[in-house]
Order: sequence, then structure tokens, then C-alpha cells
Amino acid sequence: MDLILNNWNSNDIEKYYDYRLTLKGDNENCGWEQRIVNTKLECFARTSTKARIVANQIKKGNFLSFLDLLEIKTHFDSLIAVFLINEIKDFAVYESYLDKYSQTFDNWASCDTLKFKKQDKKLLYKLSLKYLKNSNEFVRRVGVNIWFELIKLDEFNDEVFEILDGLKSEDEYYVNMSGAWLLSECMVKFRDKTIKYFENNNTNAVIINKAISKCRDSFRVSKEDKELLLKFKKRKNA
Repeated sequence: MDLILNNWNSNDIEKYYDYRLTLKGDNENCGWEQRIVNTKLECFARTSTKARIVANQIKKGNFLSFLDLLEIKTHFDSLIAVFLINEIKDFAVYESYLDKYSQTFDNWASCDTLKFKKQDKKLLYKLSLKYLKNSNEFVRRVGVNIWFELIKLDEFNDEVFEILDGLKSEDEYYVNMSGAWLLSECMVKFRDKTIKYFENNNTNAVIINKAISKCRDSFRVSKEDKELLLKFKKRKNA
């Protein structure tokens, strides 16, 4: 199928739906991937690799007209959308499509495939705050993930701890795992401030304890700090 189009229409998108079904792998590998990703959407086996190849063709044409028509029917569709959103440089356009498609996310892989490097950091900050107020757990995970880009800049080194303090619930597994990764990354990037945060914080026990575990597994954290962090472990809520 020709995937490089000047303008996608309803007939073209139906042809795409038929075409991408030909890329599906065997049922055993598809089922294995679906369990790993933990999605209700149909997986194709090596979905990410296949979707990236197709997206690389679509982006050579008018890929926004493709996104205007795309319905998320499979995990393949979800990743196609993410790969194409990553190509959008205008922030207002980027945000509009991310708003639309992030609401369809039901797994960590779609969230974590998003990239934020091309975007204005101050606008990303505001976008993160908006997403962290969303009721959808996976939109909230995107809101946390944005901070992996923001903490590369000194101006956000203090704000990140305010964001982590706002994550109160121990029940949002995918938000908390992203928060734990973020906190462990802070430990590497600005150790002294992060130690002070471990000493006095208002985030939930899942994030703190998982972050400590990740730090203790990391070759970027000193042996002495790995031992120090143990004293900051929290009890989970009963």
C-alpha cells in the first residue's frame, strides 16, 4: 500500500486498516506481547518495530490528515499515532493531537513511546500540570513522563519535587512506577537535593520504596548512598 499521501480520506484509512492486518504475527507471539504490554488492544507481535516502519512512510506525506481520521482499534494504531505525534514541532498542534490520543492510551508502552525533546519546555511544564489533573491514569503517566525532559534544565530541579508530592495515591500503579523512575533519575542528576527530599516528602510510599529499589540497582548511585537510602523506606497505607 502507498502510505505517502498528500491528503488521507475515508477510503484511504480503510485501506490502511486492511493493510496493517497483514502485518500481524502468529497468535502465540501476539498473545505474549499483549500480556507484557498489559493492553486490551490487539497486538501484532513486534508491534513497535512494525509500527515505526509504517509511521516512517506515513510521515513523508500529510500525516496530520491521517491522524484526523485514525481510530485506535489495535495497539499498532496507538503506536502509529504516537510516532506521528512525535514528529509535530508546532506546540499548539502537538498538544491538540496529544490531547486527543492520550485519552485512548490503556498501557505503559503507548505513554513511554512519546518524545518531548522538540517541544518548548515552559509549555511542556504547563501541559504536564494539565495532564496530572486528568482522571485517566495513563494520561497522568504522560504528565509524569514529561518531567524526564524537564529535569534536564536547572530551572525545574525544585518543581519536580512538588510534582512528586502531588502523587498521593498508592493505587495508580503506572503513575507510581513512572514517579519512582523519575525520583531515581533525580538522585543521579542532583543528588543532594534528592537526599533532602527522601528525608522530608509528601509523596506515597510506593514511589519512595520503588525509587529506593531502583537506586540500589543502579550503577550510577554510590554504594554509600545505596545504604543511606534504606533508612528512608516508608510503610504503605493499611
